[in-house]
Amino acid sequence: MILSRSNVVHYLLDQGLLGYDSVVDDEVMVSDSTRRNRNFKVLRGAKQGFFIKQVQGWDAQTVATLAAEAGCYRLAREEPGLSALAAIVPRDLLYDAQRHILVTGLLPNAESLMEHHRRLNAFPVEVARLLGGQLGRLHREPMPPLEGRAEASLFRRQPPWALSSHLSGTMFGALSGGSSKLLQILQAYPDFQRTLDEMRRDWRLERLVHGDLKWENCVVYPAGSEDGRLDARIVDWELADIGDPAWDVGGMLQAYICFWILTMQFDGEVPLATVEKTAPYPIARMQPSIRAFWTAYAAELELDPQAADTMLMRGVKYGAARMIQTAYEAMQYSPQISPSALALLQVSLNILKEPKRAATELLGL
Repeated sequence: MILSRSNVVHYLLDQGLLGYDSVVDDEVMVSDSTRRNRNFKVLRGAKQGFFIKQVQGWDAQTVATLAAEAGCYRLAREEPGLSALAAIVPRDLLYDAQRHILVTGLLPNAESLMEHHRRLNAFPVEVARLLGGQLGRLHREPMPPLEGRAEASLFRRQPPWALSSHLSGTMFGALSGGSSKLLQILQAYPDFQRTLDEMRRDWRLERLVHGDLKWENCVVYPAGSEDGRLDARIVDWELADIGDPAWDVGGMLQAYICFWILTMQFDGEVPLATVEKTAPYPIARMQPSIRAFWTAYAAELELDPQAADTMLMRGVKYGAARMIQTAYEAMQYSPQISPSALALLQVSLNILKEPKRAATELLGL
């Protein structure tokens, strides 16, 4: 069965997740948000709706990533020792392994952190602090033994591909002109090769990590309290793995930098220092939120100053590597590399060469 906007409600009815009366009473509405997967949002007014995801490519790797996400949610539901994970994942309702469909709860009045920032035209410190605390609690939780559980085979325990992106033959599938040029640039700069090799060798298998942490995968919603506080969930756990917590930290740090760069107005061969002045969201405006995120994260892990500094430097460097992935994703279907992608690579290289300077001058830490 291939899901579509016209049959997704029928699928929920067949699975017993919706009743026939509620289809009318709840004023059910369906929106199609298909991207890499077939994605559908089923809204039910003020009630919890549904987010339905089905793979588009039925190859082994794509199927495995959806199974990994479903496995994370199952672990959160069944393992008492993973309470921090259970507190931040969406409510899982169904995993249809035969049709490769995952159904999770959709919170009313929720929006991604990207949408939240754009709507407010601001970067609330409270939300950044909330997410930093949630991520710190997740990384504080030791992974329970998985022997005998189906989830044991779902986690590959592999460094992210971005750390090998400079090596020939590491990418799969056809490359666009833009992504091909991006990889050529990586291979042309020894500093990229050296630092990425170092980070790949330094990769640690320590905790369950999200693997693709960015604003689009952080969802904020009203907590239901009278003071208007927000709560947050982290979604899209397809790249979850047993890995290095610094990668998740870097994912959040680079999200601020990438948003700053990608909103600049590039015009021809103008130097980045000049283009920077066109940014509608200067990085300085984001620094209080960056500090709030990092401070809350480090506090949850109870890191002493030396350990905090070490973790921060690793997070900053992994964030720079994650920027390569962000640039690649932006160029995946582009015939030529864009000025903004080139800027991402330039800033990434600058950070990798001087992470301490980047932490202080760029991130305000």
